[in-house]
Amino acid sequence: MKLMAIVVLGLMVAGAASAATVEVVVTGSVEWNSINFGQFGSVGSGDPVTIEFTLDSENYADSTTYPTRGYVVDTSTFMLTIGSVVVGAQDPYPGDPYFVLRDNDPAVDGFFLSTNSVDWPMGFFTDEPVMLDPFFACMYEVGYGEDALSSLDILDAFGTYDYTGLTNFYFGITDMWMDAMGLEFIHMTISGTTPVEDTSWGSIKAMYR
Repeated sequence: MKLMAIVVLGLMVAGAASAATVEVVVTGSVEWNSINFGQFGSVGSGDPVTIEFTLDSENYADSTTYPTRGYVVDTSTFMLTIGSVVVGAQDPYPGDPYFVLRDNDPAVDGFFLSTNSVDWPMGFFTDEPVMLDPFFACMYEVGYGEDALSSLDILDAFGTYDYTGLTNFYFGITDMWMDAMGLEFIHMTISGTTPVEDTSWGSIKAMYR
């Protein structure tokens, strides 16, 4: 009986994989800036732009309408750097923050940032205050041909995405959905440690105990 239980547990372990922490880094540059107050008021054309954040590969929501999947962004890791200005995510965050993958949607693959939606690119709220809306939002969306992604699993999407196969992008800072700063997309890297199955005898015995 004990041997049978150990075998069953071994099969369970062999079929299981750990979640991976995935890092997303987007780079670009400032194309134009109409903001003349606060931290963003010091940003000039040509300044470098970087977005960085992490997410859990197993913490996601699938759309019931479109072939999209939104991975929940760890807002504590979100950092937007424009020139010498560094801002984080709005805290507390007003809902669910997503990094969304599109696969054959239709005949289009891509990525976008969104809040409270895995269907549409609704942007990501920063902690930099504005005049109209409480905080500036970062809008980011890139589209590629249908062969860019093989699935909605972000572990299959590891790599660098640039202008190769790019069909469209929208990158900028908005104030109540009005464009306040235009950003030029350069490239995006999705990376992390791919989870591996733990099939060691020690792990099986530990589970059995």
